[in-house]
Amino acid sequence: METGSEEEKWEKLDAEFDHFVVDMKPFVLKLPHRSERQRCALWIRKLCEPSGTGAGLMGRKNRNLYAKLLLHMLRRGILEGPFTHRPEPGTLKTLPSYMSIYFDEPNQAQPKDSSPEKLPDWVRGEL
Repeated sequence: METGSEEEKWEKLDAEFDHFVVDMKPFVLKLPHRSERQRCALWIRKLCEPSGTGAGLMGRKNRNLYAKLLLHMLRRGILEGPFTHRPEPGTLKTLPSYMSIYFDEPNQAQPKDSSPEKLPDWVRGEL
């Protein structure tokens, strides 16, 4: 039996994503090179765009995996693929399953009310 409607699942994923973006801010701003900060801002902008993430539940889940991976790498202070390059145009590719090795830490996300389509000012400032 389904738990919660499709819309509720979307809202939960959107809230989780918003939390990831908020958590990224101090780490992105601490990056020593402007080029790295700009590249992170481009990735975050891509993740915030509905056209970049794809539609529906799977698109949101994939977007959240990218956001979670970027946050994890920012916390470690080392950006690795796919974030060593600017995001490609078009819809995000599905994150390879081997990338899940980065997620050995428990997820601390607490849902927050806000819209994922709004790009934070600090991201806009790096673009």
